[in-house]
Amino acid sequence: MQLIVFCPPKIILQHRAEDWSVALGREGVLLSCASRAQEIAAHLGDTVRYQLFDNFNDNALVEIDVYEIARELHAPLCVALAEIDVLRVARINDRLGISVGAQERAMFYRDKFLMKQRTRECGFAIAEMATISNATEAVRFSDLHGFPVVIKPRDGRGSNGVVVLRDMARMRDWLLGQTSTTFHNLMIEKYVRGSHYIVNGLYIEGRPILVSPVRVMTSALDFLGGKSHDLHMLDAHNPMRDRLVDYARALVERVLPSEPTMLFHLELFVDENDEIVLCEIASRLGGVFFNQEITHAWGIDPRMAFLRALHDPAYRPEPMTEPLRMVGHISIPPRVGLLRDVPRDCPLGGVLEYRISAEKMTSYSNMKFTNSEILNAIVAGQNEAELRDMLYQVEQWFHDSCDWAAIETAAAH
Repeated sequence: MQLIVFCPPKIILQHRAEDWSVALGREGVLLSCASRAQEIAAHLGDTVRYQLFDNFNDNALVEIDVYEIARELHAPLCVALAEIDVLRVARINDRLGISVGAQERAMFYRDKFLMKQRTRECGFAIAEMATISNATEAVRFSDLHGFPVVIKPRDGRGSNGVVVLRDMARMRDWLLGQTSTTFHNLMIEKYVRGSHYIVNGLYIEGRPILVSPVRVMTSALDFLGGKSHDLHMLDAHNPMRDRLVDYARALVERVLPSEPTMLFHLELFVDENDEIVLCEIASRLGGVFFNQEITHAWGIDPRMAFLRALHDPAYRPEPMTEPLRMVGHISIPPRVGLLRDVPRDCPLGGVLEYRISAEKMTSYSNMKFTNSEILNAIVAGQNEAELRDMLYQVEQWFHDSCDWAAIETAAAH
């Protein structure tokens, strides 16, 4: 197969050019956004073929142009590494005749209402939900099920557009902020109280190579609100670990129409009755630092293994049931203000990987997507308690080491 990989610049820059070369094969090509053309050129050099497009995420012509490129190749396969590209890649592959029905299958991983509807039909628990297209439907749902409620786009990504409304006053404020009396592509759900977990995984030819659950200490919405996003792996004797792995496998293998070779990112709640409740699942790996976390824990780079398996039939790693070590990771969002100073290196022991994406003397605002953090760090530990302590130490050290100024103060100077 000649891979045509749709990939955000951020992911390109996370992997070495040599790793991309092996994962893509000799004839593979990366497609991405021209907004970071110089960085990509310097990073990849002549090692990897790539093509950049202006306004890549929202450019409707990308789909048409890539189809024309692909049809000239003898064995093309378009691949998405980010949520926003899943459907357009499926459409291109269907149009090329490489796949049949890929777009319809992909919808169950993109449309959260269809996803949960099918999950409920198969006997799995979900929160009460409904589609909404106007104010009356939203208020009727809250009358029937009570507050809090969650309103979100059916095809959202990175928690963008997700709101939690805790009472009618908040509902009225939200309705007042809408630009039309008719809403497009929205759904409403009953808020689930409980613990938050994430499971990432890799399948190759229908076999689960790895399934990796973690406990999330801070929600994605709190992350967007300015809190650090920290999570860690589960102890081997924690019964929740096997429950989450079994749930994830059932969802991918029996409930949803899944591709035989795929990555997945699953978010779950365990409610007050100890029942697992689906939040959402995507047919790509989680953002922030999940790929690096899994690589450190399991000894295999899931993203690179996924791509290599698609074009190299000889590459078939054995399934793994236990990680090599326990890790946790933390992502810290920017504050609102001018970042006057930021530490470049982390002196703490137990930190396996540390990445700063912030720049000194740069003004920052609140994040809109859960992929705009300014620090990522991965730590190792012997158990869950040790991992939580390590993550706390990294967060405290980073905040103590940064120098922020209010925008007004900075402007005055």
